[in-house]
Amino acid sequence: MYRGLKIAVLVPCYNEEKLAAKTIRTVPDFVDRIIAINDGSTDNTLGVLRDLEKKNKRLDVLVNGINEGLGKSMLNAFEYLKDSDIDAMSIMAGDAQMDPQYLPKLLDALIDDNVDVVKANRFSQFHSVESMPRHRIIGNIVVSILTKFATGYYKLFDSLNGYVVYRKDIIDRIPKDIIGHRYEYENTILVALSIVGAKIHDVPVPAVYGDESSTINLFGTTLRTLRTLNKGFWKRIYYKYVLYSFHPIALFLFSGLFATLIGTLWAIFVLYEKIFNGLSPTTGTVMLVVLPLIVGFQLLLTAIIMDVNYENE
Repeated sequence: MYRGLKIAVLVPCYNEEKLAAKTIRTVPDFVDRIIAINDGSTDNTLGVLRDLEKKNKRLDVLVNGINEGLGKSMLNAFEYLKDSDIDAMSIMAGDAQMDPQYLPKLLDALIDDNVDVVKANRFSQFHSVESMPRHRIIGNIVVSILTKFATGYYKLFDSLNGYVVYRKDIIDRIPKDIIGHRYEYENTILVALSIVGAKIHDVPVPAVYGDESSTINLFGTTLRTLRTLNKGFWKRIYYKYVLYSFHPIALFLFSGLFATLIGTLWAIFVLYEKIFNGLSPTTGTVMLVVLPLIVGFQLLLTAIIMDVNYENE
């Protein structure tokens, strides 16, 4: 227990026979329960976890018969703890990248700031960024910027950082069906949290890279993430600003998109007439192109500003 809260740590593992034991053994003593999920590992990860389970009364091992992905592993763990008396849960991946000494810092922010979720941020300290591989820096920056618009959490930056603490009651409330089962989990759970209005803060935590090896297909994961962010954006807009309450943000957004589309199509038509038929557009025709584009841009900008302000409420 930590400051009156019962804590669970979730440890997703896929082919982590070398690092799973280190991860679990370093979990702080104040943690009440440890849930390790073997996600269809093809090495001896399950054997390592079973041996640890016999020696550690706090540890429960869940088993996915096949590799179902990080998101599915987390959903299984959430369901496993659904009826428990746990107050908050943290994720510490089985590759030992998440330093347990910073768990109290995350929990303190959860309690003192009275928020629902606290995420670690590796980009808030210069020396942390220096230790990160360059391709990861670029990838994280691009995805984090896109994630701001997809999720509505404009103050968050390190969206792909999996070191996070959730209040259990907020996890019980989120729509589980929109959460991705694989590496898009980090992005889609933020969308789900945004839909239920969860308050999220981030805290500085250094990056840790050691003996782990990545199992991520960079190209495939990038395409899947971009597709996920696009779908997540529209799901958030629909649930949050249309279905639950028809907010002016939806009106400005859809009106802006419609005006921009009209202006763009008309501009294409005018260019076609100019290039292929030699017809120069009149002043009125030019205005019919420019006016919808200007109005559309203003409406879209207003929708973005209102969306940003909505986060601050």
